[in-house]
Amino acid sequence: MSEADSARPCATDFLIASKQCEIDGLAHFLRMGQLVAAISNLVHALQRERGASNVFLGSDGERFAHQLQALSADADGAMQGFFSALKQVGTRTSGVQGGARLFSRIAHAVHVLGDLSAMRARVRALKLAPEQAVHQYSELVRALLAVVFEAADSAMDPTISAMLVAMFNLMQGKETAGQERAVGAAGFARGEFDIEQARRMQHLIEAQERCFEIFTGFADPDSVALWQALLAGTDQAEVERFRRMACTGLLPSSLTAEQADRWFQVTTERIDAMKRVEDHLEQRLQSLCEEKLHEARERLARHQSLIEQLLDADDGQGESFMVFCATGSSADGQGETPERYDTEGVSPQLGRAIIEMVQTQGQRLQRMQDELNAAREALEERKVLERAKALLMKHRKLQEDEAHRLLRQMAMNQGKRLIEVARAVVAMADVLGN
Repeated sequence: MSEADSARPCATDFLIASKQCEIDGLAHFLRMGQLVAAISNLVHALQRERGASNVFLGSDGERFAHQLQALSADADGAMQGFFSALKQVGTRTSGVQGGARLFSRIAHAVHVLGDLSAMRARVRALKLAPEQAVHQYSELVRALLAVVFEAADSAMDPTISAMLVAMFNLMQGKETAGQERAVGAAGFARGEFDIEQARRMQHLIEAQERCFEIFTGFADPDSVALWQALLAGTDQAEVERFRRMACTGLLPSSLTAEQADRWFQVTTERIDAMKRVEDHLEQRLQSLCEEKLHEARERLARHQSLIEQLLDADDGQGESFMVFCATGSSADGQGETPERYDTEGVSPQLGRAIIEMVQTQGQRLQRMQDELNAAREALEERKVLERAKALLMKHRKLQEDEAHRLLRQMAMNQGKRLIEVARAVVAMADVLGN
């Protein structure tokens, strides 16, 4: 073999490197699955604490003091679980697609959790209005859910990506249900809902419906069936009765503290049912990551074994030949355009085997990319909608629910989809340099 041939890179080395990248990515998502489970537990604990805080604040500290203390302790335990999962993820960037955004989101979540103790002290001292408590707890949850969103956005396996999209939307829907519980708890504890609170309740109800629609579109059939069965077991009729009272502001004059507590109870049962679906999805995600990782390692071992066998069988004569492989449609649309592979320096048997392995890997990755596009589209639409709302909030001095209401009204007036109007708002902002 000449010096030039010995310095020539080997295609099989890069084929193996491609397989190893898949394995690194899947190993990362196995750890990320554990982090998502920890986030789910922490978010649920914070949601329960937020609801109890609003009953406590809405009743001027007369009710739920002991429950609030116990729920705060539960949240502290869940937070330690989150920190432990973070240690497993670490700060390793190998195999992390979109690692800059992911680690930035994690950094923000860790930072805002540092404010929790001070916020709790203000709640117990009755120095926060119920609406302020909802906002501050919700900011903590928002920061945690942003980590799940980035995990879904960075997944390279379509099945894992779809499951993370389902997980994120279920968690986001449960979060809006938690906010609804907290806003309702404060209103029923006070015995009244003003116009702004009623609008807020309506916005939260609609936001849940959007999230759950996306969840059922991406979740596996078993998870959807569990979702339908568990929610059927809750008293949805009673939830709707309380919702009508809150959204219309027409509360009965005979409303008692026990009846107000009933709102907290029935909405908690509903949210706890959602958490059981979350737990089921987390287990499915964990099993899926382990299964995919095992399959990827087996594929790598098979390829390495095959390459070693072919190299041993190669006669080493370096006979040159060319193979033409169809790769796509020709310019005139007739037939397929061949791509030439020059396998100079290896035997025909080894050359054909390398080409087959390269083609198989390329086709499999292309199929995965095509399947990923559907999940990525759902995430991209959410990004656009959130950006459009942020722009309206900034330039028109609106609250989030007001910005969403304005987008929805614009869509109705123009006969367009909500996402189309959101894209137009973002595009206009880009044109104006805002």
